Amino acid sequence: MIDLANNLVRRIGTLSRSMIRALDIEMAPLGMGSGRFSYLFMLYINEGMTQQEMAVRLQADKAAVARTLAQLEEQGYVRRDSDPRDGRVTRVFLTDKSRALRGHLEDAVGRVITQLQANLDAAQQAAIRDILQRMAESLAAGYEGINGGTGAGVNSGSPTGRKDG
Repeated sequence: MIDLANNLVRRIGTLSRSMIRALDIEMAPLGMGSGRFSYLFMLYINEGMTQQEMAVRLQADKAAVARTLAQLEEQGYVRRDSDPRDGRVTRVFLTDKSRALRGHLEDAVGRVITQLQANLDAAQQAAIRDILQRMAESLAAGYEGINGGTGAGVNSGSPTGRKDG
């Protein structure tokens, strides 16, 4: 029987919500919501991505990505242009406003990461990264559509969703 009050999934969910709240607090003075900075970070790393590429990396549906990009564009953080080689493709680019914000965003995220890891030594941090990676790989192997997973371990006819019942 699952311990509904104290199981790993609940703890990960609680931690995720707490990190989002901390990011919202850090981002508020910058006028940037916690859900939006990840779009800019993605573009800082690889400017000119397509909306489709961003949706895949964010694991979000294309409509949600398009809406968020429209808001970021309206606020002057990004611009969207048609690809000169294929007009059906829309590429996303940073503006001077978002480039000027980069250091502040990185500092804000860095403060959250530092606080999150304050009670962990380097070995513990490395172990957690490894464990989380393995957990993500396990889900991808078992469920189609999660991080490129094939869903090879899932049988939708089973009450548990697993081939082994």
